Amino acid sequence: MKLAELVREVWTLPPLDGYLGPMIAEAFQAHGLEVPRVTVFSPNAPIRSGLVATGRFLSIVPKSVVTFSGKNAPLKVLPIDLPTTREAMGIVTLKNRTLSPIAQLFVDCARDVANTRTKRK
Repeated sequence: MKLAELVREVWTLPPLDGYLGPMIAEAFQAHGLEVPRVTVFSPNAPIRSGLVATGRFLSIVPKSVVTFSGKNAPLKVLPIDLPTTREAMGIVTLKNRTLSPIAQLFVDCARDVANTRTKRK
């Protein structure tokens, strides 16, 4: 299945001027396509997922949405080749505050994962 085959379908997407918008536009442009006409713009992922679950809408969501929705989620991933997009991520803490042990464990684990992925490139 190719992205070009789906451009004329009914879409729900996050606002194109938001966080995911530029990545979505980039995915279509990488295939030589314009962003499709969107029927419903919503910054709310559960609303978009609910619309997709009706079977009448298509959307693009981060892989984490599909991964963490579980096996019983009413979403189906279509086999579309989209360019991989990576955004910079950061860890932010408050000045003069000590992290809880569980938060520190999370930070250490996140750094290990990031370092492992960086070394694979």
